[in-house]
Amino acid sequence: MTNIKVCQLEKALNYFDYPPELTAAEKDVMRQRKMKKHDVAIMLVHWFNAITWIFMLFTGAALIVSSFYKFAPDFYINIVRGMFETPGNLIEFHIWLGVIWIFVFLAYTIFGYRKYLRKQSLKEIPLKKSKDIFDKFKAIQCILFGNSALCLDKKDFLWLKIRLLGILGLSNEPLPPQGSFNAGQKLYGLLVALMTPIIMLTGLIMAFHLGPLWLIQWSIPIHFTAVGLVVSGLMIHVYMGAVFPEEKPAFFSMLTGNVSELFLYKHHFEYWKERIVKQCEWRKKTEPDVTLTDILPNSLAEKVMKKVEEIGDIEEEKPSEEETLPQKFWNPYFAGVMLGLLFLFTYFVYGRGLGASSFLSRTGTYLWSLIAPQYTHSHPYWSRYFHNGHTPLGNFMIFEVIGVIIGAYWSSKKARRAKIEIHKGPGISNKVRIFMAFAGGILMGLGARIARGCTSGQGLTGGVTLSVGAWLFVFVAIGIGYLSAYIFRRYWL
Repeated sequence: MTNIKVCQLEKALNYFDYPPELTAAEKDVMRQRKMKKHDVAIMLVHWFNAITWIFMLFTGAALIVSSFYKFAPDFYINIVRGMFETPGNLIEFHIWLGVIWIFVFLAYTIFGYRKYLRKQSLKEIPLKKSKDIFDKFKAIQCILFGNSALCLDKKDFLWLKIRLLGILGLSNEPLPPQGSFNAGQKLYGLLVALMTPIIMLTGLIMAFHLGPLWLIQWSIPIHFTAVGLVVSGLMIHVYMGAVFPEEKPAFFSMLTGNVSELFLYKHHFEYWKERIVKQCEWRKKTEPDVTLTDILPNSLAEKVMKKVEEIGDIEEEKPSEEETLPQKFWNPYFAGVMLGLLFLFTYFVYGRGLGASSFLSRTGTYLWSLIAPQYTHSHPYWSRYFHNGHTPLGNFMIFEVIGVIIGAYWSSKKARRAKIEIHKGPGISNKVRIFMAFAGGILMGLGARIARGCTSGQGLTGGVTLSVGAWLFVFVAIGIGYLSAYIFRRYWL
């Protein structure tokens, strides 16, 4: 048993569709052992979301006074409004609580995207040509969400059917083995994944009056419908997790992160097999003499060994060269079309295009105002950023450039291209290359301010509005670029 390979164990366990029966003593041992179910980040986000939603529903119900949408009684609305003294305070609390909720989830999405959300790239998703409608449905889900653990398949729909019949007392059939989430949790997870962006977007549109009047008006029923669907699913989710005795270990796993191994074995057999394979892989690195009986109950270890002997010797799978090399860049024509659509989107939502150079101008003005506020506020150029009590940082451009930086890092990380390096030719040193990069950046920044815009703000934004100055700027920039490339070619070739 000491020479069993991890791939052999994995393949042998996959032959078992249902968890084999164990002895009472083996069940007791597995009941005492704990297995990890959730990461700390997932638990924190789960409870942050739950607490935030309680307050959002508490205040949101009191905000709805229109006869078309109102569902809370008048005495409740009066009590909640009285707690906040004025309707304005109530609305402001609801709005800024929602903004905090959005920012936390954006941070979670950005920094935990690959680890917690989209765990598979399109290349990693098994897109098999199948006529089975369930396989097609799962493939669509995997493409959208990139996490097969949350995708419903044929077994899940069978689980839902048997589960419903079991609750009604019409079936004693055993439930199909589940992964890390059962079919009910997956169904609610998909509902939340679809409704959350709608709730966020419509909430922001209503709160800050973004876009035309018709868009704000339509956002109201869409927002209420999306919230209603999530709350309906939430009631079932809480009832199943907190009331049903067999599901209570899953509820407490959101507090500790762990469940008993027996619970996973009985209710999440597919996920239990994944954990056993990882445990075997880890223990073989630290304990070369580990045996299969150290990992599995004796009766199950014997059955697995029989399967291993039938399978024979197989090679461990190694990552292919494609999985380690950097991904190819986008097709430039496709990228150009996407950039054009992005401009249409920004004009539709914000009524303006994109830019970049004013980010440096605004942040520089703000930092300088901290050192010499009187001089900055009286300066003929910088003072315009403080007009009517405004702050230089309170501008769309600030958040746009921050988003560009975050997006650039995320995309390079995803494409396996995120690394620190200096691009240069053989005839130039690193110091000279860095000096010229800084000098060129300073000249470009000065030129952008003189030209009243950079290649984004002046060239692209002005170009899509057919500005003569913008088109002249683009042609001059291209011509100067070719001339400069010829003059400085010795630094690269």
